[in-house]
Amino acid sequence: MTLRSGKCMVGLMMLLLAEQHIGAATFDDVQFWVGTGANRAALVLDWNDGKSPEALVWGYRWDGTATGLDMLRAVVEADDRLFAHVSEAGPFGVSVYGIGYDRSGDGVFGVNPALSFDSGGWSVGLADDSRVAVDVGDHWAEGWNSGFWGYNIKGSAEESWASALTGPLGRNLNDGAWDGYSFAPGFNFTDPSEPLPAPVPEPRAIVLLLIGGAILFSGFCRRARSTRPTL
Repeated sequence: MTLRSGKCMVGLMMLLLAEQHIGAATFDDVQFWVGTGANRAALVLDWNDGKSPEALVWGYRWDGTATGLDMLRAVVEADDRLFAHVSEAGPFGVSVYGIGYDRSGDGVFGVNPALSFDSGGWSVGLADDSRVAVDVGDHWAEGWNSGFWGYNIKGSAEESWASALTGPLGRNLNDGAWDGYSFAPGFNFTDPSEPLPAPVPEPRAIVLLLIGGAILFSGFCRRARSTRPTL
């Protein structure tokens, strides 16, 4: 299993996001932004596995030029809950085999058969369609022979999804672009569904500090009531 830091309260945050999100996603909905620069693009991942939320969206900023693979890797490396397994670069680019997400936010993620993820949650190797998440509550979808990650693109949030003619390495991003990966079990491909914004994980120390502050405040209020003079 792989342990990556900075995970807490993800389940509660997901529920709050689900209640707040209405309508088609735009850049204004994105909460988790990666990178810096004048250009913006969005990344949607849809596991199609029945585990809510099935689809999430992240944002990516950059200057100059960037590819779809640049965005995918930058987002995976920035979000401690996100993991990816891809092929080595070859004549036809890079294939995305598996993508996972630590839904529980407990900081522990693993797959079976095991993979060796680097510190950024990235793994390069061969596909194994039998691979599943160790924690059945986490997202993991991988396929090549019995399913695959479909790759869709569009130039703006208002456009409709279209199948990419290249892999992510050959996809040059434009300002305003959207990239979507939707897992197709049994090769039954659908466009990415409407995503929820991926939440930014709160540092554990801040959460503990807030809890401690709430306890102190509660104690102060109790003491104040107990010392109130009686008329």
